[in-house]
Amino acid sequence: MMKQDPTVSQDDGFDNFLRMQLQHSQPYLMDDNFSAQVMAALPASRKLSLWQERLIMLVPCLVISLLVLSQFSLIAFLVKGWTWLMTLDTTSLLGVGLSISASAISGASFWFAKQFKLI
Repeated sequence: MMKQDPTVSQDDGFDNFLRMQLQHSQPYLMDDNFSAQVMAALPASRKLSLWQERLIMLVPCLVISLLVLSQFSLIAFLVKGWTWLMTLDTTSLLGVGLSISASAISGASFWFAKQFKLI
């Protein structure tokens, strides 16, 4: 009978089983460099250029966006947007403009900080 380690709880039964199985496992089968030769014979992977990577991301996003937008009525959206704009008073319009400006400046600042590795 095996002596229990006092630091090991009863919940570690699977860990003990796995440890014992790995201790009694068979050694690695030698393949006489077959794996290394196969890996060397494989063609080298080709790195995509930056514009190709961006194109691969941009085209599906553009297609999906156009499909979603095609489901909306553009005229109804423009009418509602124009109505909302006309009902805004000057202070609300100024607040919307300031919010858009603040988010644009924050986004640009975050991008510059990432480029210069400040964050």
